[in-house]
Amino acid sequence: MLLPSFFQLAAKSVAQQIHNEKIPLDFHLDTKSSNTVVKELLELNPENIEKLKTYKKQLSRLRELDLRKCKIDQEGISNLKNFDLISLEFGPLLHLTPDFPGPTNSYGIDIVNLLKRAVNTNTQKMMVHFGYEEALMSGWEEKISKLLPSLQSLKIIGTKFCRQNQLTNLCNSFSNLRTLDISYAGDLSAINGIKNLKHLQKFVMRGFELEIIDGFKELSELKNLRVLDVSDYVQYPEIDNGVMKSLLTAEVRIENLEFLDCSLTSFQDHELKAFVERHPSLKTVVAISTECNNSYIPTIDLHNYNSPDSTIKSLEYAIRNDRDELAEDCIRFIAEKLNTNHDQLNDSEIKGFVNALCYVLREAKDERTKYEAIQCFATSSFFETERFFETFLLEIPGIVELLFKSWEHVKRSEIRRKTILSWILTVFERMVNFLRMGKILQDRLLYLIVEKTIELSCQHPDNIRKAASILIEAHRYMNLDLYTTLFTDMKMVEGLFEFAHYSIELDTPSYQQIMELFVRYFYQASEETLTYLVLNCEAVEKCHEQVMQISQLPIKGAQKHLSNIVVRLMCVIDTNGFRNPYEKTRGLIFCSTLSLLLAHNLIENQEDVNTKIKDFNDSWGRSSHLDCQKLTVKALNTVFTSEYSTDESIRFGLILMSTFIDPKFCLSKGYWKWIRRTLEGIQNNKKSTKKTRESASKILHAMSKDIRWSSYYY
Repeated sequence: MLLPSFFQLAAKSVAQQIHNEKIPLDFHLDTKSSNTVVKELLELNPENIEKLKTYKKQLSRLRELDLRKCKIDQEGISNLKNFDLISLEFGPLLHLTPDFPGPTNSYGIDIVNLLKRAVNTNTQKMMVHFGYEEALMSGWEEKISKLLPSLQSLKIIGTKFCRQNQLTNLCNSFSNLRTLDISYAGDLSAINGIKNLKHLQKFVMRGFELEIIDGFKELSELKNLRVLDVSDYVQYPEIDNGVMKSLLTAEVRIENLEFLDCSLTSFQDHELKAFVERHPSLKTVVAISTECNNSYIPTIDLHNYNSPDSTIKSLEYAIRNDRDELAEDCIRFIAEKLNTNHDQLNDSEIKGFVNALCYVLREAKDERTKYEAIQCFATSSFFETERFFETFLLEIPGIVELLFKSWEHVKRSEIRRKTILSWILTVFERMVNFLRMGKILQDRLLYLIVEKTIELSCQHPDNIRKAASILIEAHRYMNLDLYTTLFTDMKMVEGLFEFAHYSIELDTPSYQQIMELFVRYFYQASEETLTYLVLNCEAVEKCHEQVMQISQLPIKGAQKHLSNIVVRLMCVIDTNGFRNPYEKTRGLIFCSTLSLLLAHNLIENQEDVNTKIKDFNDSWGRSSHLDCQKLTVKALNTVFTSEYSTDESIRFGLILMSTFIDPKFCLSKGYWKWIRRTLEGIQNNKKSTKKTRESASKILHAMSKDIRWSSYYY
């Protein structure tokens, strides 16, 4: 199984840069590079076909273009004239019917005029391969053969041969063809006329069930035919696709046939052996998902499930040839082996299967195929055995990266993305559980598990409890060097803080566990990291939200941890001498948080906290530009009535009351009596400082003069 070359990796990188629009326009690629980069670009996103308009000069040496998954517009069709193509395949084009209406079929498309719009003079002379997947207009054969005289390979998928002798006309028009693909053709009773393709080397006719018993007879006259594909797309138990029986009945003997694909068709072991005996030149037969899955014929290379080696070859063949349905069947077979029979496999066979699954994650283009491979890693019992960890100790970090990248590329189905995410976390869970056995994982792997768990869970917090368990277990077995590396990584600390913020609403037990872990980070965090969290991660605002929430919950441990985090932030929060409204707003929110923590007796160093609040109180001046998260009336009442509140925190509460309480809201909710009673209580409390009592008196006096309150004041 080949690893990607440096050239392939470079092409992927360039394609990614074009996709991200981060590459300068002053580059030019040669033919090989252009072909590979564009292929990778369209695999990243079929909508990148639009970028051929922008980068037409840079990719001017493009020669091969596969648009089967792309929806190209009329402008895109015209843009193809900027390239001298030797190979072109279209995807669905029915949306262009209004621009290129078929002359006789109102639902069809005029493929001839479309091609004339798409190909320049050089392309007309040079093109050797053309592919199309929809109904073709009457008389297209002769017109396209004249437009593309050098054509040697033709693929027309799903075409209806509704006229008598239409296949014969096709073969007569393209007599120089080396490759012909007429898979899933409709209304074809026999392949009459195929004998006229004297140079044909490869014939693909998937999904065929001819009406005439000897409909395949002319195949025997193809002396140069090397490859024959008569496979099907899906094997339906109720449908007996007996193409092998038909070939034998017609006594087909293809003199130089070397390769046969008969996957997903119906035949018996004796029929396959009979066909092989009639074709002494035959070297390879692909018989995946047939009754002959376990057959063995020593004279040929048989791709089925008769051995691990044959299974791996089958999977590689399916991936290389975009046979997604075959690949999925191979993966399911491997998954079953790794789940129930792995103890009967030797190390070489095990490595072959695991490497094959990694090959799928790396090279498969179909999301469903990647989905099946990830499921195998998550559910097969082999991947939680000591044998797996010992055999693949060095490869596991690479496997984790592949799993994560595969998840990133699954975009079409949100349900599938969520399922894969859960599976990846299951893989991580198995890995950290391995540590309980007294085993050791690489620092790189443990770091990767923590990093990806945080990243995945912050984006999709549905698996919060499983993620919390992984993080707790990983940190339990972490050495000092790795622990130090983690808590000096600002992105890691930010991610863990985000994780905790999500978990408080979704799962309280997980929140308590994560806060216990996070506070350890915070004790070690540098001032630079703390400043980063405050300025870039809304740490103050999120701490305030969490304090407001957990103050209502009986989780003292988490409350204490959160209190320690808030106090740790004090060294980088300015509550005096504000330079702009944003700093003042942050100071206001921070002091709100401190006041509430004081009221709940969750602050140990009350003197420092009180000084911080006093600084804010003394520097306070009204501002209309503040956007403050207000304390609730209930929280304010806690600050005013708690035996643990200080004079400065009560004074701060009065600032909030005078500045942000909305009369209309308070009157509608019946809070007026509470406000007046509270203020009068503070005003008359001899234990309060003079400054605090004066603050309460000023608010009462202002309210008595405010027309919005006056009718309720007396």
